Amino acid sequence: MRPLPAWVLWIGAGLLGLAETPAVYSQQINPPFGLHWAEGQKQIAKVIDHAGARVVDKGVVLGREAWTIEGLIQPALQRTILYFGTDKSLVEVELQYQHPDWDLVAYEEFLNGARQRLEARYGPATVLAKDKKPEGDIMQTIVGYQWQQPSGSIQLFFFSAERNNDVYRSVSLHYRAG
Repeated sequence: MRPLPAWVLWIGAGLLGLAETPAVYSQQINPPFGLHWAEGQKQIAKVIDHAGARVVDKGVVLGREAWTIEGLIQPALQRTILYFGTDKSLVEVELQYQHPDWDLVAYEEFLNGARQRLEARYGPATVLAKDKKPEGDIMQTIVGYQWQQPSGSIQLFFFSAERNNDVYRSVSLHYRAG
């Protein structure tokens, strides 16, 4: 039996080393669309305007000022909600995805694709919720995941409410400052 060439041993050792090396995940969670945590409302209004989107509602949600934005271009993105802290700086971005032609399978594929992309970047998720139960005559389903990093967190949720032929489904992605 002939000994293996040195280059085969070198490549084999390298492959074994790769297999034992833990995956390196991005540690920085930034808001989407080129926004920045603690960015002020004036700067964000400029970004929204430059993107050709518009603020369709301003209100207060859980004690925080919230702007509902429509017109940001991303497949199936219905609206974006920006939340501001007491100092009027950005603290959370919520992306709400819906599509009138999607059935349950399409929503599951969208959710699983988003989860896989986030896991590739931030590592394994913590499961926050996996529940399907009736609420009166409405069957509700919620599935939620979270990725936590020092700079912030991301939560991904699927929600469904069904009664007879009436169906509401949504996937939401929540970016939160650390």
